[in-house]
Amino acid sequence: MFQGNWKCSKCGGAITELPFQPRGESGLTCKACYGKQKDSEAGTAAEMPDGAMPAADEVPDFPEDAGLAGEQPPAPDFEEMAPAGEKPKIAGDWKCATCGNAITSLPFEPRSTENLKCLDCFKKSKA
Repeated sequence: MFQGNWKCSKCGGAITELPFQPRGESGLTCKACYGKQKDSEAGTAAEMPDGAMPAADEVPDFPEDAGLAGEQPPAPDFEEMAPAGEKPKIAGDWKCATCGNAITSLPFEPRSTENLKCLDCFKKSKA
């Protein structure tokens, strides 16, 4: 459970504990408002003809914009950069710390360039 000081987006009540780390207060609901929402959704399901139930993706178990604890949102351009089945590449202008050759793309964003190696030097260091 995550401790914090948030406000319910429906009634304005205080929320001090959540089962996930929210990205913001938008869409957060307290237990009472969440229960009322679930009850109203259950009433809607009961009113559906022939006992039909809504699809599982229509009735979320938690707010859709909640996200997962510690999860970083994906970079929006990764899908555009890499064709299907290939890892995305980050373009840049770096130098290999071992041989000095130019490095123009990496499969990650380097935190530091102190020990950055080109593919050849990286393979040699692992052998």
